[in-house]
Amino acid sequence: MLRKKLELKIEEDKRISFSDYMEMILFDKEYGFYEREQVFGKEGHYITSPLVSEHFSQCIAKNFIEVYKQEKLENIIEYGAGNAKLALDLIQYLKNRQTLPTKYYFFEKSSRLINEQKMAIKELELDDAIDFVWVNKYEDLPKEAFIIANELFDCIPTDLIMYKNYHYYKAYIDETFKISWHKYDFLSQTSSKYLSLPKKLEDKYIFEFSLGQYEIIKNITRYIDKAYFVIFDYGYSADELYIKDRISGTVTCINNHISDFDPLKHMGQKDVSSFVNFSYLRNILESKKWDVNAFMSQANYLLSFDILNNINIDNLDEVGAIKKLIMPNQMGEIFKVLISQKGINKISDKNFSKNDIIKL
Repeated sequence: MLRKKLELKIEEDKRISFSDYMEMILFDKEYGFYEREQVFGKEGHYITSPLVSEHFSQCIAKNFIEVYKQEKLENIIEYGAGNAKLALDLIQYLKNRQTLPTKYYFFEKSSRLINEQKMAIKELELDDAIDFVWVNKYEDLPKEAFIIANELFDCIPTDLIMYKNYHYYKAYIDETFKISWHKYDFLSQTSSKYLSLPKKLEDKYIFEFSLGQYEIIKNITRYIDKAYFVIFDYGYSADELYIKDRISGTVTCINNHISDFDPLKHMGQKDVSSFVNFSYLRNILESKKWDVNAFMSQANYLLSFDILNNINIDNLDEVGAIKKLIMPNQMGEIFKVLISQKGINKISDKNFSKNDIIKL
């Protein structure tokens, strides 16, 4: 049925951009991946850091406590909260330390995930300790908050751009369900300059360009006056991202924990994402008057908040989970953390064991 819906859309518009295609296969209210599939965990398609170990979320809770000591942000917003595991572990940790925020906001557009989040909170009876609020409009967000975005930006729909013979081409899906390339005035796009592309690209080099990522930051900026914003995702700075080995782009698919690189197969049955260009996010944030404080690997972030201090070294499963979160050959290095703030006094970064902001 999803294919039929896409066929009708393509017939109407002659072709659709890759970003429109990605939007439909992931987020269509009837047939999209996030509405129909059990996405997270061993029974789903992939495992996120909060599912690996509760210590991941507890480190974010420690970050919140440190920020709260310096700037009393009364709300937490989680953008794209998945199955709510991060929220549950974080709130439980803060509850035990009597440092709860006033409200916890879920910014979520998936009806299925909203129901899953509400059921998880009800089971643990956490709604007696704090007010949980679900919103899908930016204007319903509070004016000040500690904001968390874990593995959000990688799945925001993106366009594919090819640099060929000194011109730019944009990818479209045609009636044959194959990619066709059409000339595109890439440089006229407002946010194209924020990608920090190399001065010289290889011919036929393909890269991602997400206007959706730009819109998220623009809208958060518009409606929130005071914030501390923590972004976790897999990706690189521009200098590390745009290398010859990635000449075909970075779009990746996951189905039942197995990766492939063909987003046009098994539509709506697997996740589709791309590497995050953290230089792009940093440049957008700074253009919107955010102060970008820190950029580091996930390992350095978690070690900065003492993830090793409270683990049971006799529990091999727990030790193995922490290794997965921090080891360079697993999630520790490929996942990065970008931290910025707006409208508040500069939060001290002395806790961070290593700050690689210079890489951006």
